[in-house]
Amino acid sequence: MQLRKWKRRSFLTPRGKPYLLVAAILTALVGLTGAPSAGAEQDSPTQLGGNALIPRPVVLQQDADDEPFVLRPSLQIVARGKAARVGEQLAAQLRRATGFQVPVRDQGAGIRITVDPAAAYTVEGAAPTPESYVLDVDRRGVTITARTAHGAFNGVQSLRQLLPAWAGSPRPVVTDWRVPATHIEDAPRFSYRGVMLDVARSFQEVEEVKDYIDTLSRLKMNVLHLHLADDQGWRIEITNEGKDPGDPIDYRDLHRESGKTAMNRDGYRKELGRTGYYTQEQYRDIVAYAKERFVTVVPEVDVPGHTNAALHAIPELNTDRSLPARDPGTGVVDWNGTGSVGYSALDEQHDLSYTFVRHVFRQLAEMTGGPYVHLGGDESHAMGHERYVDFISRAVPDIKAATGVETVGWSEYAEAGLSQGQGFWDGSVVQYWVGSGDWVRDFISKGGKAVVSAAGGAYLDQKYTGETPIGLSWACSGTCDFQRYYDWDPTTTVSGGIPESGVLGVEGALWSETVRGSDQADFLTLPRAAAILETGWTPADRKDVADFGERLARLGPHLTVAGEDFYESPGARWAATVAGTDATAPQGVTTRVELGRVAAPGTKVSEDGTKIVPDTVSTDGDPASASALTEPLTATATCGNRSLPVTFSQSRSRDSLHAAGVYTAGVRAAFAEDTACTLKTSAGDEVFVRVRQADAPNHEARTASAPALSVPSEVKAGTWVPLELTGFAPGYVDIRMGNTTLYTVRADSAGRFDRHGVIPAATVHGEQTISAVQGERSAQETVSVSSSVRPLPDLVDQSTLRVHDVDSEETVGENGAAVNAIDGDLDTIWHTEWYNATSAFPHHITLDLGKQYDVTGLQYTQRQNGFNGRIKDYRIEVSPDGTTWSPAAAGSFTAALTPQNVEFGAVGGRYVRLTGTSSQAGNAFAGAAEINIGGRPM
Repeated sequence: MQLRKWKRRSFLTPRGKPYLLVAAILTALVGLTGAPSAGAEQDSPTQLGGNALIPRPVVLQQDADDEPFVLRPSLQIVARGKAARVGEQLAAQLRRATGFQVPVRDQGAGIRITVDPAAAYTVEGAAPTPESYVLDVDRRGVTITARTAHGAFNGVQSLRQLLPAWAGSPRPVVTDWRVPATHIEDAPRFSYRGVMLDVARSFQEVEEVKDYIDTLSRLKMNVLHLHLADDQGWRIEITNEGKDPGDPIDYRDLHRESGKTAMNRDGYRKELGRTGYYTQEQYRDIVAYAKERFVTVVPEVDVPGHTNAALHAIPELNTDRSLPARDPGTGVVDWNGTGSVGYSALDEQHDLSYTFVRHVFRQLAEMTGGPYVHLGGDESHAMGHERYVDFISRAVPDIKAATGVETVGWSEYAEAGLSQGQGFWDGSVVQYWVGSGDWVRDFISKGGKAVVSAAGGAYLDQKYTGETPIGLSWACSGTCDFQRYYDWDPTTTVSGGIPESGVLGVEGALWSETVRGSDQADFLTLPRAAAILETGWTPADRKDVADFGERLARLGPHLTVAGEDFYESPGARWAATVAGTDATAPQGVTTRVELGRVAAPGTKVSEDGTKIVPDTVSTDGDPASASALTEPLTATATCGNRSLPVTFSQSRSRDSLHAAGVYTAGVRAAFAEDTACTLKTSAGDEVFVRVRQADAPNHEARTASAPALSVPSEVKAGTWVPLELTGFAPGYVDIRMGNTTLYTVRADSAGRFDRHGVIPAATVHGEQTISAVQGERSAQETVSVSSSVRPLPDLVDQSTLRVHDVDSEETVGENGAAVNAIDGDLDTIWHTEWYNATSAFPHHITLDLGKQYDVTGLQYTQRQNGFNGRIKDYRIEVSPDGTTWSPAAAGSFTAALTPQNVEFGAVGGRYVRLTGTSSQAGNAFAGAAEINIGGRPM
């Protein structure tokens, strides 16, 4: 196939790099004729110049003097054979956004998508590759040519970014549907461009995963790495079909037991981690959906470490060598909803460990149908190096033989192969996140390749700044915006460097210790994943962070219109764009009528709704941003001979975790007949729309259902139980026991929540009241709790206690202040100093009871979310004046996370001193989650 040649002046700099000769491209304004208003200013902040192409193409040529292609109601897409499916996907979106019919035909003009294995084109002189494409736009139409359907799909994603942002609208809008004259030759640098989504620590529903695929495949992501199991939960159904002979494991217990566990701390506003799992049918649906978008799913089940959820569910995996130690009463380890790592491990000498691994990965590989399974292999600290090497050396060949596919593992599994011979890693992949470059170079020399996810520039779970309310900061601190995630290369970020031939690709990794729901996942992912995906696509010598920031600013409205959440970085001057919406109104009835929409990242609406204003400050509870709107945007509407004031509204406002959603621009008026309206903004935009008559809406009052809470009547402390809410508003709901808020959950758009909730291990035996509270809405149930915890006799009201003195507390590296031990919150801790200095045992904390008591006991609760700071040996003393002390008790606390009561004969005094003389971890740190005192006033 012969492609037409572009006749124009050179677009290359003297060094041969493409030069972007781009002028203003009108994308926001349209009349009913399809032409922009003659009065619109071309330097208006809502008249988008430049382009939103991410990743940056290898060759991009544009000239504003050339006529654009204009989409009209007669638009058709010409695609046949292997291009037809790609054409249908594009047509479906354009139908929604334009309201045009957009048929897909075998021949004709318009948007032509051609897949021809023999297509004669080059990418900057190089031969085509499986994902390459050429895209041409002129006034006559659009042509996308590729040798594969995947290449054609990539070309369509670039076309979507050339279209106005409103091409992603879920409903028809009126805008200037122009595509600038363009020539693109493009192919990826690496064949693997991935993003990892951790659904193990907090679950994501099927539709949420599909939305994630849609968003990132538009940025040419072609691998979705699904982290399906970890210490906190198990998210994939594994059946008993195809078990090895004699295998005693009931694999259904994996999802039945550990599908209902998740993170139970570290969420924003104390939101509980989300429970759930994918049935095999649902998982296959995700895989099929991804495949339609040319995305390969790589499933991960982490072994031998990060296996607490498996050990919790499967008794047969628990041995005297598996870690942590099993509970003698249940035969399994307890669930763990903390973010702790490195403590769990399968027994590498237990044959059933390998039976388990073979069966699980065999089913994963069969369900996925892809080239890889990911076995994790990271952070197996507790089992030690030799045991870890023994496991990996046996497990990798077992998995390959059982599945017929290759393995992927984190950095540590490359270290486990150092003693292996040539060819051991043939076809395998190491995912580098941290560690020695020697491991990776050895891995490559033995037949493997590397996917680079160096934590400091590829871990998407890190905070953007210290003020970001979710995320971690161990891998990246200070400012961790898109610039930092853009400014690295996979060949050099590995210590000592690796050859490009040894790099399979790059991947951003989103861990979910603090993530709850798709909105928070999107917020941490974008725009940083876009930076990583450009590194995987664009040649290294073509990357330019300033240019990326400009393109990102123009991509922002595309993300906004599509309903995606993202971090509105102050490093991008976010563009704005306006579209019209034809409306209907009941005859003669005064009502609000929507005439237009505005996408303006980095802005807020004024309190009176009359202005859209740039949000450049961080003192209003959300991050500072930057907008192309340097002045407030206002609007008026002329409908017939009436001039009407316009107000703006949003379904979602900008806050600390959400980007500004799409604004609607509307008037409050009555319309007696069909009326033509002109919406005009203070930036000079004019949009022409029509208001048509419609029947009056039915305003019959709907009776809202009363809030209701459903929970089993009998529950066990320390377990997850079904929790269902109905009749609430969308948003956060407090789950309380008595007067204490245990955690929050989020009701969905229908006001429902239906997952599992936790009954805290520290809950006292007996009847307890559980309530769900959301403002004035509330519901409650009384439950009978079975618990080993008994009330501390003569409990003194904790709110009357004060810290008299403490020998050591950490207030710099973390909030480990002593006052946290008496705040009624198990998630906060007293912890002795570690950041600037570490003092040795003994450590003490003295509490002032406020008056004299006959003190009869002390209740101590260990830190819940980590091992450091847990006291083992102790003594308790009482004093009337804080100077003279009388011994009350001495002994040893266990490592249990439930409250531990120490009762003793009455000792008179006002002050109680708890002194720790050793720790559970064997180090120098003491602390507590909570301390209570028992006593009778004297």
